[in-house]
Amino acid sequence: MLKLNNYDFEVGKLFKKAPKTIDIRLTHVHDPSVDLETKEMAVFILSGKYQTLAYAHYVLEEFDKVKNYLEKSAIFAYLSGFDPELKNVLGDWNIQHRINLVILFGDVATKQKLKTVGWSLPADNIMHQACYLYDHLLIKIGTGQVLSQNEIQTALTEAKNTKDKDVQQYILPLIEAINALTMVEQALWKASIEKVITWHKDACKLGDYKEDKQGTMSLNALTMAKLGKDMHGWQCKTESLYLPLYLIND
Repeated sequence: MLKLNNYDFEVGKLFKKAPKTIDIRLTHVHDPSVDLETKEMAVFILSGKYQTLAYAHYVLEEFDKVKNYLEKSAIFAYLSGFDPELKNVLGDWNIQHRINLVILFGDVATKQKLKTVGWSLPADNIMHQACYLYDHLLIKIGTGQVLSQNEIQTALTEAKNTKDKDVQQYILPLIEAINALTMVEQALWKASIEKVITWHKDACKLGDYKEDKQGTMSLNALTMAKLGKDMHGWQCKTESLYLPLYLIND
């Protein structure tokens, strides 16, 4: 069993109850007689449940079972984060794993929806403008859109001027990785991924991911690795349990 942080998946309980929960919530999604509020809750729960199952199998070192659940989670990640009717109002930080799930594991149709949805957040849901700008850059580059140097530099400047440790050590390197992808600077791309993984590892030991299932793997870093591979044929060499490169190398 992998020891990634202190989150307890309670795998016995999870594996026993998850199939029933999934069946009930899938029925809610597909039943036209079910009210919208119930459907909103259903897609939110389904996204989380599939992702939790994936992470639990990863921790148990049942690596061949992980990707299937992440692929199942991707469509509901989109619906719960972006669908005009079914989305839950999230923040600039907790929307990221949904964006990454779609980019990494979503099908072509779901990625196209993310590309054209025109997503935004109300001001009250934006903790850091730098993070919000990164979210938009991530959606664009992850769905094949061309980024201008102006919007990248705006995000870089905002991140550099934000007096927050997590923005400086995590969001800034992610924006730098995107800049490296657009400028075709492989060394900067590699260094940025290393910084993201260092932050993630520390967050799992002492920070916000210590008791959080999202600490299981760094989806942001995995997306940067995938984009480097897809766009330029670069192979990420960063070795970390938080960066399961086998998921993008099949």
